[in-house]
Amino acid sequence: MNLFQPESQEIVLRPYQSAAIDALRDKIREGKRRVILCGATAFGKTVCASKLLKEADNKGSYSAFIVDRITLVNQTSDVFDRYGIGHGIVQGINDRWSPFENIQVCSAQTLARRMLPRPPKLIVVDEAHAQHKSTLKFMEENPDAVCVGLTATPFSAGMADHWDGIVDTVTARQLINEGYLIEPKVFVAKSPEDSEYGRNSFGEFSDESAASAGIRIVGDVVKEWISKTHEFFGGPAKTIVFSPTVEHGRELCAAFAAAGYNFQQISYMDRSDDERAAKIGEFRRPDSIIHGLVSCGVLTKGFDVADCRIGISCKPYRKSLSSHMQEVGRLMRTHPDKDLALWICHSGNFERFALDLYDVWENGVGELSKAEKHDKKPRERSEQTREKVVCPECSGALRGLVCTCCGWEKPARSGIHAVDGELYEFNAQALAMEARPGLRAACLKDPKAVYNAALCYAIEHCRDGDCEKSRKQAYAIWKGIFPTEKPPFGWFDMKATLPDAGAYSLAEREVKRFRKNSRRAA
Repeated sequence: MNLFQPESQEIVLRPYQSAAIDALRDKIREGKRRVILCGATAFGKTVCASKLLKEADNKGSYSAFIVDRITLVNQTSDVFDRYGIGHGIVQGINDRWSPFENIQVCSAQTLARRMLPRPPKLIVVDEAHAQHKSTLKFMEENPDAVCVGLTATPFSAGMADHWDGIVDTVTARQLINEGYLIEPKVFVAKSPEDSEYGRNSFGEFSDESAASAGIRIVGDVVKEWISKTHEFFGGPAKTIVFSPTVEHGRELCAAFAAAGYNFQQISYMDRSDDERAAKIGEFRRPDSIIHGLVSCGVLTKGFDVADCRIGISCKPYRKSLSSHMQEVGRLMRTHPDKDLALWICHSGNFERFALDLYDVWENGVGELSKAEKHDKKPRERSEQTREKVVCPECSGALRGLVCTCCGWEKPARSGIHAVDGELYEFNAQALAMEARPGLRAACLKDPKAVYNAALCYAIEHCRDGDCEKSRKQAYAIWKGIFPTEKPPFGWFDMKATLPDAGAYSLAEREVKRFRKNSRRAA
């Protein structure tokens, strides 16, 4: 051991981290060899992995920890050093190349070109949703190894084909409420219209069109940042900007420099890894001379600077909830000197993804196959979506009926309103739910009653008495009636009560329609 190296820390797990490791072991005992450990930013996934790797090392087992970014190699190595975990590094020409150490921190790109001296018994894949072909191949070549995938966003298509199960033990909302995460104040600022963006072959907004449209509002980005930093922090605060292209990033850096602030760009086009590492190293310093880093495809995942207080979104996404959540997550880590974080959205992403983001924060990601669907559906901005998620007073984020920034509440309404001489209970949830075009049943005014009726129908027609199967069928029936909506938390597990006759008939018709369409398709 290096005599000048600080004494290593003991790995002390929080209760939810211990529960996650126990759940992982339960999955492995069930015969599942490839399991995803899902946890929000600052869950401590790397700490959990460190615990598993240290125990494997104590048994003499050979293990590999695979990362998909060079910036994460040193970050992970620093964590292992902190806990006294001996390891080698498999990444380019690295001074810590030591392949016979029991634990290897591997760059996915280098691992594809380099052999290890023996097969690992434990493989940990960081940012598992990235799904690098070389990593998946490495897993296939080591079928006897236990594989643990770490991610906050297991939404990538095909993950259920490569992983046997998922452990998702605690939600982001719980971590926020318990003080392990900071929920940033979100402000929706000026951004280009969606019509200004072109599409790439994957149906996403193209980076070139986003850069072209975004350059026109660079001045607004700088102006908004200066205003918010002085309002909330009394001056500049550490900032990360997510930019669509290198050209756009250069324009941003120049605009900030003209205003007297030091912003540095890092991207996949950096001249050397050392140059990028030097900028990141300076940015990590508590008294850094760099006010902000402008990232083009580099800092989206896993990057950890806990005292970073501001994030600026300039790269729009049409489908990728995972990318949006990963970017927001860069601000959510706690720090002794940090009690506030700001997210300034110049991309329109918050308007597109807020409802999905809050749903995942509140309820978790669900089963792996269901989680994959989050990144498939294009999200569109409209006046209706804006009314649901943007405060009209301060342009802050609405969560439910309350602004998370200024505390503004949507105007209270009477609990009862009259329609054609009849009285109906006012249902705030119903206001935000639109039924499938062509449906006109009166019961659609009460989506919860429709859900209850669907559950009653499913239970009544379930042949094997499987309660879980009935709940899944009820969910499917309701989604057929309200295809663009999501049932609020708690509906899936609601207790069935005597259904409304009209709602029950609607559920029955919906099942017949589905079966008829299925036969026609067949």
